[in-house]
Amino acid sequence: MNERAPTENVDLGRRAAPRQKRSQERINTIVAATKYLLEHDGADAITTSSVAAQAGVPVSSVYRYFPNIYALHCTILDEFMLEAEAIISAILEDPEEQDWRISVFGMLNGLRQLVAGTPSYGAVFQLTLTTPELRVVRERWNLRLAAVLSHRWHKGMDGFHDGDPEVVARLTVEFYCAAEVLIFATRDRPEQAETYFNETLMALQRYLAPYLD
Repeated sequence: MNERAPTENVDLGRRAAPRQKRSQERINTIVAATKYLLEHDGADAITTSSVAAQAGVPVSSVYRYFPNIYALHCTILDEFMLEAEAIISAILEDPEEQDWRISVFGMLNGLRQLVAGTPSYGAVFQLTLTTPELRVVRERWNLRLAAVLSHRWHKGMDGFHDGDPEVVARLTVEFYCAAEVLIFATRDRPEQAETYFNETLMALQRYLAPYLD
C-alpha cells in the first residue's frame, strides 16, 4: 500500500546531516535501496517499510534520517539535479559551439542519457507528475532549467531575437520535460522511445527556429 500524507506542510527535507561516517554510510545504503526499488518494483510499491527491508535496516533507521518517503524521493531528485546541471554547464558553456541546435539539443540529449542511464531518476521524476507532495520539486527544477536558458537568451546568445526569453525558455522546458516522461515510460521499447525523442526535437526545432535562426 502506497504511503500517503497530507499535501500541506509535508517535510521534504532530509534530517540533519550525520557527523559520523557510519551514519552517512547508512544513509547511502537507504538511498541505494530506494533507487533499486524504483527501478525494479516501481514508485507506487515503495514505502518506508519496503525501503528498510531492502536496505537491511530497521524502519526506525529510515525515519531517523528521512521524515517520510517523499524526503527520500527528494534526495534522489536532488542528486539528479546536480548531475543534470553539470551536464548542462559542460554543453552550454562550450565557447567553440555556435550552432544553437547542437548546444540546446545536445543539452536535452545529455539529460535524456542521464535518465536512461539511471532509471531511478526517471521513475521519481515521473512521480512528480502524480504525487502532489512532489510537484513543488518538479516546479523548482523546471524553473531552474528555464532560468539557465532565459539568462542565455537575454544576452542574445544562440542569436535569440523577437521574443520574450523567459516565456520561450519556460515553454521549451515544460514541453521537453513532459515528453521525457513519455520517453521514459517507453524505455522497454527502445525504438519507440527513440522515435518519441526525435519527434520531440523536431517539434522544439520548429518552435525555437523563429527565435534563434
